[in-house]
Amino acid sequence: MRRTIPQRTAFQLGASKLALVTALTACPTLSFAQKSGSEPEVEMGMAPITISTTRNRQGKLAETPGSVQVIDSEELEQQARISSDMGEILSNLVPGLGQSSENLTNVGQQMRGRDFLVMIDGVPQNSSIRQTSKFVRTIAPEAVERVEVIRGAVANYGFGATGGIINFITKSGEGAEDTTFQSTVGVSGQEEDGNSLGGRVYQGVRGSRGNLDYSVNLSATKTGVFYDGEDDIIPADGLIQGGSLSESTEHNAQSKIGYQLTPDQRLTLAVNYYKREQDSEYRADRRSIAPAGKGPKIPAIKQEPPGKDPLTENLNISLNHTAENTLGGTFSSQLYYQDYETLFSVYNGYETGSGQSQATVNRIGARVSHDRSVMGLANAVYGLDFEQEEGDQGLIDGRTRVPKIEETSYAPFVQFKIPAGDQWLFQAGVRHERVNMDIPTFQDETLANPGTVQGGELDYEETLFNAGAIHFLTDEQEVFLNYSEGFTVGDVGRALRKREEDVSAEQVDPEAQVVKNYELGWRGRFDRLQASATVFMNTSDEGVTFGGPPNFELQQREERVHGLELTADYQLTNAVTLGGTGSYQEGRQDADSDGDLDTDLPGTRISNPEITAYAGYSPSSAWSVRAQVKHLFDRKELGDQGYPNGDVEGFTLVDLTGDVDVGPGELRMGISNLFDEQYIVPVSQAFNLNARTVAGRGRAYSLEYSLTY
Repeated sequence: MRRTIPQRTAFQLGASKLALVTALTACPTLSFAQKSGSEPEVEMGMAPITISTTRNRQGKLAETPGSVQVIDSEELEQQARISSDMGEILSNLVPGLGQSSENLTNVGQQMRGRDFLVMIDGVPQNSSIRQTSKFVRTIAPEAVERVEVIRGAVANYGFGATGGIINFITKSGEGAEDTTFQSTVGVSGQEEDGNSLGGRVYQGVRGSRGNLDYSVNLSATKTGVFYDGEDDIIPADGLIQGGSLSESTEHNAQSKIGYQLTPDQRLTLAVNYYKREQDSEYRADRRSIAPAGKGPKIPAIKQEPPGKDPLTENLNISLNHTAENTLGGTFSSQLYYQDYETLFSVYNGYETGSGQSQATVNRIGARVSHDRSVMGLANAVYGLDFEQEEGDQGLIDGRTRVPKIEETSYAPFVQFKIPAGDQWLFQAGVRHERVNMDIPTFQDETLANPGTVQGGELDYEETLFNAGAIHFLTDEQEVFLNYSEGFTVGDVGRALRKREEDVSAEQVDPEAQVVKNYELGWRGRFDRLQASATVFMNTSDEGVTFGGPPNFELQQREERVHGLELTADYQLTNAVTLGGTGSYQEGRQDADSDGDLDTDLPGTRISNPEITAYAGYSPSSAWSVRAQVKHLFDRKELGDQGYPNGDVEGFTLVDLTGDVDVGPGELRMGISNLFDEQYIVPVSQAFNLNARTVAGRGRAYSLEYSLTY
């Protein structure tokens, strides 16, 4: 059944890893994608759901003193008709989240001016050893049942969430009664020529047998050449870090198997394998372009970029166990493993070339927690998180850039939820982080005259607090006040590399960053209207930005970011729905260390003010259509003062989607950038470098047919 109120709030897998996925997820039948088993509370007339990302099994949305949003599989499916890029999908739906780079990197896509933690089924994807800024694009939309988003600094799952959390919950067969298959095939492209054509296939199954439930989802997407609004080819290696979504192939194999051991105990195994690789015939033409200053868009020439094809490959495995009615509550545990690799394009922004690098991350971790009532007066969640990680960044010719660094972290925590009558709910908690990094002695061999970095151990320790209150004005609306702290260790690998002098790791020692988040909000759910409004401010004494080329050194300064976020959905009639979002943020930093916040934060950190709006029309379950618009206002406080202080000019994008029942299945269409708007990608404008001025994609089409049986 189609919803009437949309929620705002050549195919080649790595053989060894695909074999591992198959072995771990073998089940009696093959695969499917389903609608989320339980709908978010904000959909009118639906029961509230538990938000797992809060670490509380009773974490209902209305009972959360903070900005929490749930995006279900149906809305992801709808947005995927416009773009399969998860970064762009989320930027269309989440207020306070920066715009997509429209490339393989999510550099410059911040949440409330800060980095956010990406998770897949609670498994962290970010790395503090070497922050590659590619962790948003480690899973395909077809593998996701819902996305849980917490906006604002939090410490629920450890360090990395100074701006918030994006948790991709993969599809499952829990609750399925019959075995259901879904098959989808589609094409996409632009009107310029056949080079833009791409394709998309998906096959899945979902079901259960006795105590066993299962879901397997296989998808593959091929994109063609991207053209801008002026019908010119967008070069694949235009941005810093290189690599584009154009001329690329994406594969995703996801499965989740659940087994009900007893009426009170459940075991779940989840596996997700993702690979995206680019094979481009077009590169940026920088032969006559000086690197400094902002200029016209970078042109493309028909020539393959140098080096090996950029790629991202990611494998996640997690085993979860829950036992209810244990020691007076619910005991939860998780074991997880991640194997991640990304290959950057050759760094040729200034035609000097220092080689082609790749970064790897391997991690194992464990979480245990116990959720119980305390004397009938409060609810408590307490536990311990543990993780070991190793990562490095080297050149494919064997040279070292960042050596293999080993990290061990653990954190005990406790969280309380205390009701006070029918109108008040209080929440408070504390978490203690301990992080140790073991760094070997090395030289950055990409330098002509490298210095020696003497190895050693770096230790970080921080106690983080949170407290919040909710006042239930009526059954339909509440206000909340929240204070929370987030913690992260800076990009250690980036701080250590590019050293031409002899130093020790202890001398470099990037400081850990603590971000304090304050917010005041209101939420309402009425017969035909649902809405929210939040004002926020976050501060840090060790905020992170990066200096200019060629080294892009890590810089830590005192900072403050503040802003406003709005959402609204209105059911005008049974067939017509309207809605939209608004967001505004601004940030200042102490650039000269004189104690005054006297300089605006750059566009790589602060997003343009933005409004979105949509109108949906669904007169029956047989067909529907939706139009949506996004308008970015100008942000021109910086005056184009070198990298990364470029002014960012706004633009307006209009998208159109629709679907209609045809035969036994559903025909779906999408048009992105309907009016072929010509614009420069916001992060590219912020870079303020001629050699990195990259245009956004012009009008594009998609058409697919999906059959459920």
